[in-house]
Amino acid sequence: MSTPRQAPDVRRRLPPEERRRQLVAVGLQELSIRPIHALSIDRVAEIAGISRGLLFRYFPTKQDFYVAVVGAASRRMLRAAAASPDDPDPLRAGLSAFVSFVDRHRDNYQAFFHGGFGADPQIREIHEEVRNTMVGRILAATGAAPDPLTTMRLRGWWSMVESLAVDRTTAPDTSVDDVVDYSITVLRTVVLDDHAARPDLTSPGSGS
Repeated sequence: MSTPRQAPDVRRRLPPEERRRQLVAVGLQELSIRPIHALSIDRVAEIAGISRGLLFRYFPTKQDFYVAVVGAASRRMLRAAAASPDDPDPLRAGLSAFVSFVDRHRDNYQAFFHGGFGADPQIREIHEEVRNTMVGRILAATGAAPDPLTTMRLRGWWSMVESLAVDRTTAPDTSVDDVVDYSITVLRTVVLDDHAARPDLTSPGSGS
C-alpha cells in the first residue's frame, strides 16, 4: 500500500521580512478576486499557514496590513504603467497602460484612493507618491521644464486623468484610447501651452 502523500509544511519559520513579504503577496493575490473591504485577515493567515495572532506580530493592526498591501499594489501599478525605454511615444504608452490598469482594477483603485481607505494619512501619502511619480514621468516624456507652475498644472491634470480613467469604466461607449487622446490634448493645449510649438510634444498618429 502506498504511503499517503504529505501536505507541504506551510508553517515553516521565516525571517520577519520574508514573512511580511509573504503576507503582503497573499493580500495582493486575494485582491485579484475580491475588493479590499472583503479582504479577510483570517483568510490571509490561513493561506500563509500561520495563526491570526502571528500575523498581528508583523502588522500590529488590520489597517497596517491594508496599508502595506495598498503600497505594494501601488508599486505594481507604477511598474505596469511604465513605458518601455525604447518606446517611441512614452507619453501615450504610459497613459494607455495606466488607464488600462484602472480599467482592470477599478473597484480597488477607487477604494484605495477615493473611498474610505483614502482618508488614512498613510494611504494619502501612498497616493501622493503615485501622483508625484506619474508627474515626473510626464515631465520626462514631454521635456517640459519642472518649474513650480508647470508642476502645479500637471498635478491638477493628473487628477483629471485619474477621474477620467475611473469614470470610463462605467461608460462603455468611451474607450481607453478616447481617454488617452483627450488627456493628451488637454495636456498640450492647456497645461503645456507655453511649449505647444515644440515638435516633440506631438504624438505619432495623433493628427495634431
